Parts: sequence; structure tokens; C-alpha cells
Amino acid sequence: MKKILLVDASPRVNGNSESIVNMLAEDLKDQEVVVYKMRETTNNFCLACGACQGKDSQSCVQKDDYTNLLPVIDECDSIVIATPIYNQQICSMAKLFIERWYPFFKFDAPLMSNTSKPGKKGALVCSFWGSPVDVTEKYAEWTVSGFSQMGCDNTKAVAEYISEKTGAAGFLQNITAEI
Repeated sequence: MKKILLVDASPRVNGNSESIVNMLAEDLKDQEVVVYKMRETTNNFCLACGACQGKDSQSCVQKDDYTNLLPVIDECDSIVIATPIYNQQICSMAKLFIERWYPFFKFDAPLMSNTSKPGKKGALVCSFWGSPVDVTEKYAEWTVSGFSQMGCDNTKAVAEYISEKTGAAGFLQNITAEI
């Protein structure tokens, strides 16, 4: 059984990101799924203090919900972050989530990661409207390439224009098979 972390990085309750995470959780119900909703937890921004650096495991001086999630991130087989695109970028909650991967950074390690479980799969699922599709897809691909810091060597970027006609369901074709 795979352990999959699904992250709802949207500040909006009942938004597209929450719908995406809920649909993925339902599709993956035969796996061990952990759902983490950024808006319902305490997540401080990275202090860049360096106290987490040079270690073989992950730690953080901050005492928040994110620090408690570090073992889950380390042990999971796959991680999916669902985020809206605001002003042509992932939302601030998604950015905060990614920036807190600093405890996984180890310059001289494979993938520059000290994860105990390399070979993870990672996906960034972006919902948006009003931005150019090709630019948003390239941005999502560039962003998901940074998932290597916490041990992902197989990543997928999904950027999908959301309209009232398509809704969030259009996103999920084949993604569950890949994670």
C-alpha cells in the first residue's frame, strides 16, 4: 500500500483545489492517504535560519503543524499539491509549503535531498482561469522540478483552465494512475 500526501494549498473553502484533493482522495481510497489542508493548520514561513541544515534527517526549530508534517513528507511514496494560480503564480500557501522543504536540502546527497525515502512521485495540480495556458503549463513544470528537494525523481505538472463548464473534474484523468 502506498502512502500518499495530498495537500490542499488554497485559502478558499470549497474551491477547486479542495475539490481536486477530495476527488483524488476518493480515487485513492485503497491507499494510505493523508490530506493536509493548509488553511486549517498553522504553517509559519521559513526563517532561513539554517538550523535544519547539515543533518541526515529533517528538523525545524519552529513549533507549528508543518514541522509535525515533516516525517509524513519524508516517509510518503507520493505527494500532490493542489493550488490555484493567482497572478500567474502558485498561491502563497503553496509557495510556503514548498519553501519549508529546506530541512530536506543536503547539497552533497543524491537529488540534493536527505530524505530517507528517495524515488517519490510528485505532482503539482494548478487550477486557473485568465492566464495563458502555455505559460501556466511551463511555470507548473518548472515549479514541480523543485520537488526533487524532498526526494521526488518522478514529477508531473498539471495545469488546467477551469471554467464553469469543466469544473475541477477535468483535471483528474490519469493522474491517480501516475501517483
